[in-house]
Parts: sequence; structure tokens; C-alpha cells
Amino acid sequence: MTATQNGVNGSSELTLTLDGEVVPFTLGETIYEVARRHEKFIPTLCYDPRLEPFGACRLCVVEVRGQRNPVASCTMPAVLGMEVSTSSERLEQYRKTLLEMVASENPSIEVSPLRGYSSQELGVLVEQYGANTGRFAGAHSGHSRLDDTNPFILRDYDLCISCYRCVRVCAEQEGDYAISVMNRGFHTQITVEFNGLLKESACTFCGQCVQTCPTGALADKKALRNCEL
Repeated sequence: MTATQNGVNGSSELTLTLDGEVVPFTLGETIYEVARRHEKFIPTLCYDPRLEPFGACRLCVVEVRGQRNPVASCTMPAVLGMEVSTSSERLEQYRKTLLEMVASENPSIEVSPLRGYSSQELGVLVEQYGANTGRFAGAHSGHSRLDDTNPFILRDYDLCISCYRCVRVCAEQEGDYAISVMNRGFHTQITVEFNGLLKESACTFCGQCVQTCPTGALADKKALRNCEL
């Protein structure tokens, strides 16, 4: 496929094939951004449009002609002439299996929507894909810091899926760098410096981490208290 001509100004237009349809894209866009702009559904748990692409959850994988394995659409740049499939039996099974792995690690999928703006994302996807939450039951990473007595943010890390959205929003949007990651694998833990309390860290309690968390692992204590009144 070659670049087509833009009928308005005669300049070259970049195009790719998305699920059989030739669509335009802008240099620098990722496959995910192009697909989202053209109203194609691609699931994701680590994506936040305010943040740099990260590719941690792998739910956003798509098939690209010529590529042996599916690729993460949130980090893969769109290329002229690329042929992309956003949905297939293979992809849907892959996504369902990933969701089952994530869901099996979490003691609770259903959480109060008052925990945060994005707190229902995992639950919605698990229901949509009919994921079996007990298929991969076993060890899990992240342990809650219920001993953190700050009055604003609940740190229920037993629900954490290590998407790192909280870490990245704190650094990229707020510039506070109050949240970090400790250890690896099943020992991964979201933490603050010296594994301490939020009130002893650089946290300003802006709440951005709460609003981006897709599982409710971080929650608005005030909203939950008001609900209980």
C-alpha cells in the first residue's frame, strides 16, 4: 500500500489498514491511538491517555501482518501500509487468559465505585470476557498498608495488579515522585520511600493516584466514610 493523496491540500496522507478498512493516521501515533480514534475497542488496564505508553498489562495486543506474535498496540507506532487486526478468536482467548491470571490474584473484583474514577475497569473487563477468577489461584503480589493512618488515601494493595499507573501519574503529571515500586515478580510492592507512610513521604494527597487506579487498590477514604454515614 502506498500513501494516498489528500484531496484538500494535495499533501501525502499516511494510511494503514485497520480491521480491513483503510484509515488515516498522524506520524507519531500508536496503533492504539489510531484504533481508539476510529472507535475500535481494545481492552487495557495499564493505559491512561495522560501518561506515556507503558505496555505492562498486554491486554491491548493486536495482530499485525508480518509479525509472528501479537504486539502491544499502546507502544507500537503506526506505520504506513501496516495491516492491523484488533480482534480475532486468538486475540480474544489471549486477553481472556490474561484477565483470568490478573483476576485470580485479586481477593476482590467487585469494589465500591466510590473508591475512585477508574476503580471499576478490572471488574468490567472480567465480566465482559467471562473470565474465570479462580483458574490460576495461588500466590499474589502486593500487600495492603492498612496501618497507614492518613485520612485521605486507602492503600489496599491486596487489590494491586502492578499496572504502575499510580507511580507514573505521580511522576509524570504531578512531578512529586512520591510513589515507587519495590522488588519484582510476586514480591512486587507499590510503596513510598523507605516503605513508610504517605504522610512521611513527598505525597501532596492530590488524589491523582486514586483516580487512575483501575482496581480500587487506592481509594478515597473520605468518599467511603460519607457513604457509610
